[in-house]
Amino acid sequence: MIVISNQFDKLDEYIAEAALGNISWSQSLKSMSEIVGAEAMTMDLILGDGQSVTSLGTYGFDQAVVDAYAEHYAQVDPRLEYVQAYGKNGVIFDDEIQQSSLQGHNSEFWSWLETANAPRNAAVLVLPCVDNARIVMAVHRDKSSSSQNGLMGFFTEFYHKFNMVNSMLRMDIRNGGATDRPFTPLRNIDSFQLCVDENLMVVDAGGMTRYLLAMTGLARLGDEGQLGALPADFQAALINVLHNLPPHDSTPLAHKGDLTDSVVHISAVVGEDSTRLASITVTYVRHPAEPEKVFMGAFGLTRRQAELLKFLRHVYSLDDAANLMSISKNTARVFLAQIFDRTKIRNRIDLLRLADRFS
Repeated sequence: MIVISNQFDKLDEYIAEAALGNISWSQSLKSMSEIVGAEAMTMDLILGDGQSVTSLGTYGFDQAVVDAYAEHYAQVDPRLEYVQAYGKNGVIFDDEIQQSSLQGHNSEFWSWLETANAPRNAAVLVLPCVDNARIVMAVHRDKSSSSQNGLMGFFTEFYHKFNMVNSMLRMDIRNGGATDRPFTPLRNIDSFQLCVDENLMVVDAGGMTRYLLAMTGLARLGDEGQLGALPADFQAALINVLHNLPPHDSTPLAHKGDLTDSVVHISAVVGEDSTRLASITVTYVRHPAEPEKVFMGAFGLTRRQAELLKFLRHVYSLDDAANLMSISKNTARVFLAQIFDRTKIRNRIDLLRLADRFS
C-alpha cells in the first residue's frame, strides 16, 4: 500500500490539541509556522465588529506587543474595516492594503504601528467561530520564502480543519436522555440567545440562560422570569429597541466582566401575539478562573457554597466535604439546600452535571 503524505497532514493534530487544551495556541502556532515557513504568527478572537479583541496565542512576537496590537487594531486597523466591508470570512494578503492606498485614512493606526515596532506585513485569515465571533490568524513571513499559492493552500486547509474540530466540540453528546457538551478552551468562546418582552420578562430562552446571564454579568433572572440588575447601557439599549418607533436594532454593546468579555446584539422582533419583543444574542469569551469563582458568578453562590460544590464535583461524600471545609455535616446540608434553591435544581446528579459545564 502506498501512503501519500503532504505538508498539511499534522494540521488536524495541532488544531485539535490546542482546541482541547492539551497545548496552548502559541505552541500550536509554533508548529504550524514550520509548515508555512512563517517567521511569526498570531491568532486573535474578534467579537462583534471589533468591539472586543482577545489574543489567543502568538509565536515569534513578544506577547505584550501582540496584546497592545490587538487592543489597538480593535478600533483602527484598516484590515478589520476591509473584512467588514467585503465579507465576514476570507483571506487578506498584505499587499492588498497598503498605507498609500488609504490616502491618509487611519493615520492613527499607521503612526502607532511605526512607533510600537509591531507586526507590519502579514497575510490574514478570518474565519467563523460561533455566531458573530471570528478567529483572525495573521502569518508574518519573508515573501520570498514561499508563494502566495502555498500560503493560500495552508489557509484553505486550516479553515476546513478548524471548522471541523470546532463543530465536533460543539456537538451535543446524548447519554441516557441527558444532554451535555464538553467544555474545552475552544468552547470558552460561545454564545446564547433569549427574547424579552416590554416588561423585560423572558419569553424564549434556553435552559442555561439563567446561569449564562449571571456568569457574563449582564443580568440576574428572577424567579418570575424577569431580568434584573442590568448594566445601565444594556438596559437603555433594551428599552430603546422595545419602545422606540419605528423599531430598530441597537448598536452592539461590549461588556467586560470578571469572568467574561462579551458583545451583545439586540434587535426588535414580533411575537406570536403581535407584541414587540427584543431578541438578544450574547457572544462571549470566558476568562481562565478557579471553579469557585466561576460557580459564584454563574450561580450566585457564596464562596463557601461554591467551595462545597467544588468538593462534591470530585466525588467526595457530603461528610468528606464537610470535614475538608472544617464545618459540621448539618452546615454542609444547609449549604447544599441553599445551592439547590439558587440553581432551581432538586437533585445532586443534575447539579453536578451543570457544575461540570462551568468548571
